[in-house]
Amino acid sequence: MPMLPEAIWRRRLESEFQQMAASGEHFEVDEMKMSYVISLRGVGLFKNGGSLDSLQKRESHSIQIDLKREYPYAGGIDVTWLTPIFHPNIRSEDGKVCIQLLNAWSEGTTIASLTKALKQLLEKPNPNDALNKEAADYFAMHPNALNETAVVKKPRVVV
Repeated sequence: MPMLPEAIWRRRLESEFQQMAASGEHFEVDEMKMSYVISLRGVGLFKNGGSLDSLQKRESHSIQIDLKREYPYAGGIDVTWLTPIFHPNIRSEDGKVCIQLLNAWSEGTTIASLTKALKQLLEKPNPNDALNKEAADYFAMHPNALNETAVVKKPRVVV
């Protein structure tokens, strides 16, 4: 896997940090500027009990972005959703994110642009590119679930 020379890589990390600071996003970063925890605002759903009947809305989310030594090249970044979320493009078990931007990563992509893409993903789930089949099925049947005042719940079957 390709790597930038150390001095250029360090400048890139500093540039990424400066762009994030100017973005207005709330975030924390480690001393090496390689691990970011970003707070995103936006409506998402989460299971508060394990079943679809327990779905609730959440408006604040934490995402961790870890930059590896191979950054900014493809495979040099890990993205993990830290807060519980019920979303077709985020694996509930470990928070791993399926995002086209990671699949089509280029050296010119920045953490600030990735953060914008994550906000878009939160606001516009894509049930056709799913890591979480249950959430994909739910959002396919309830495409406006994030916009509804009350969360649409799976009807109970009375026997």
